[in-house]
Amino acid sequence: MSRVVLSGYYGFDNLGDEAVLAATVDALRARRPDVEIAVLSAAPEATGRAFGVEGVPRAGLRGLVRVLRRCDLFLSGGGSLFQDVTSWRSPWYYLGVLALARRLGCRTAVYAQGIGPLRGRAIRSAARRQLNAVDLLTLRDRESLSVLAALGVDRPPAVLAGDPALLLAPEWSARVLAEMAQWGEGVHLGLALRSWKDDAWLDAVTTAARTVAERCDARWVCLAMQRPGDLALAERVAATVGPGARVVRAALTPREMLALVSGLTLVVGMRLHALVFAATQGVPLVSLAYDPKVGAVARELGEPLLDPGHLDAPVLVGMIRDALADAGARRARVLAAVAPLRARAALAPNLAAQMVP
Repeated sequence: MSRVVLSGYYGFDNLGDEAVLAATVDALRARRPDVEIAVLSAAPEATGRAFGVEGVPRAGLRGLVRVLRRCDLFLSGGGSLFQDVTSWRSPWYYLGVLALARRLGCRTAVYAQGIGPLRGRAIRSAARRQLNAVDLLTLRDRESLSVLAALGVDRPPAVLAGDPALLLAPEWSARVLAEMAQWGEGVHLGLALRSWKDDAWLDAVTTAARTVAERCDARWVCLAMQRPGDLALAERVAATVGPGARVVRAALTPREMLALVSGLTLVVGMRLHALVFAATQGVPLVSLAYDPKVGAVARELGEPLLDPGHLDAPVLVGMIRDALADAGARRARVLAAVAPLRARAALAPNLAAQMVP
């Protein structure tokens, strides 16, 4: 029986990365029902239970060698693994595991990743060397193609695919229905934030949210895409906005969160996969592009984006009001824009499945 090993930011309670994992496992099994899947995870037992895979501790050389020696195909990704903005250590880890997989004889693929930024000279050199040696390169967005070209990565030819989470299906569970039943009638807007730098941007967001709640008779639903940090921030924002905001406190799965997002009229977000979830459900969005990956998806969708480092509350209010005034047309536009991205997203599992013996 063939065996695939997945490496990514898994087991850290990040709904976006868990959505990538869920969609990847589903897509591989749909194409190769006989395949065995192992996942390198920070919480291997929980990952194993949630996805029906073998969860393997991501740290510890002995365990990595054991699982990679039995590996037919090693998939690095999805996500944004090769970047040194959130941590300089992170890309070294992922490149190191990729190099180990190659050394132990696995076929290797970069799977639907967003690449960069990579700022350090040493990590750029290491990335160029390792990525030029893999068997398959599939990328999440067009901007990553430019990053690879700038790095000097030219073999194998990179394939423009899409974020695996674009293929995820919603789950209308009892928890989702119970949460939405508490919203009541009216317009509900999503807010998906993360901690970032100082609080100047956050003051602008909360001011805009409060203004919209008061002037547009709308309520905000604050989403936590990574717990516990996002949940604490959501509580803080909701307290500042006042009666016009509520927090989703239930620990939802990626499929449940996708279902929940489909009930919103608009999503304002920093979290990439809150925006991806919105797009797949035809929900218009306003992106707060704190990271190039957020700007990349907004530009591919043709949806508005703002730099949170220079955020002006009245401008954000104007963007939200414009979206609400033209909600039907915006929804149709988002659905039309996301359709080719979803088609692209199927390319990565198609090509990966062909590599499994």
